[in-house]
Amino acid sequence: MDEHTTRVGDGRGPLIILNASANSGRAAGLEAEIRGILEALGRDAEVVQTRSADEARRIIQEAARQQRGPIVACGGDGTVRSAATSLLDIEATVPLAILPLGTANDYAYNTLNLPRDMKAALEVALDGEPRNMDVAHLNDGWLVNAFGSGLDGNVAWDVHEMVEAKRPWAKGPARYAVSILNQLMLHYDRLPVLDITIDGRKLDRRQMLIAAVMIGLTTGGGFKMAPEADPCDGKLDVLLMRKMSRFKALMVMQLTKAGRHTGVRGVKMLRAQEINIQGTRTVQAHADGELVSATSFDIRVKPGALTVMCPR
Repeated sequence: MDEHTTRVGDGRGPLIILNASANSGRAAGLEAEIRGILEALGRDAEVVQTRSADEARRIIQEAARQQRGPIVACGGDGTVRSAATSLLDIEATVPLAILPLGTANDYAYNTLNLPRDMKAALEVALDGEPRNMDVAHLNDGWLVNAFGSGLDGNVAWDVHEMVEAKRPWAKGPARYAVSILNQLMLHYDRLPVLDITIDGRKLDRRQMLIAAVMIGLTTGGGFKMAPEADPCDGKLDVLLMRKMSRFKALMVMQLTKAGRHTGVRGVKMLRAQEINIQGTRTVQAHADGELVSATSFDIRVKPGALTVMCPR
């Protein structure tokens, strides 16, 4: 156990998990600020800084078995998915809370409407209203906010490569815009050919600009893929865009940023409980911003399976 790890305590009180790698490592420096806010609020909570997903999983599950709560995940969408997975895998009933410290924070800001001020967000995390939120099985894992394939998936993989290569423009949500242009202009032939089945109904095979499955409203730093999604309705919102001209695709992506794409020809919005996406080859995709790849994705909603702290 290193200097950043604290053993789970006596089974009482909230536990705050700080992902040291969130927001390109900048979240790690916020532990002192979090402790200062707790002191100002007059609240006791254990703060644990973790260095790996396995370490965080072990601590979260130990706390959940002790019925500690809420368990506060500090980080971005990937951190939230990892923490939620740790709870869902053991069918834990303790609430998950979120302190948004990632790059995009789509789920926290645009689905849960958490405040952007850290003190206010921590107050919600500790004293908000617990709500039962939908999640989904994704193959042998879990989905909390958004699955994306086609351009959406290719952009996620491209952005990851930018970050890994430490390219100077790969900072913040702007890198998504850079990657969209890159994919549309230089790599448009990479769009996958997909067979899609919605609640048992098979659609025509098509080369798809986007095939996204949403629980929340946005992904990719605010793109409103499913502007009318309700994360508590027991349904998945499915966005299907067939391949179109580059010019029209660029226009539609601009409309998607504002959630105004739903009436465009070649765009379908559907609601479903089960979706299968089958590729003619391995499909690059993302799940809550985390990279995934497979030839087939099975996605099934699990209504109200995750308790999350929300604003009152």
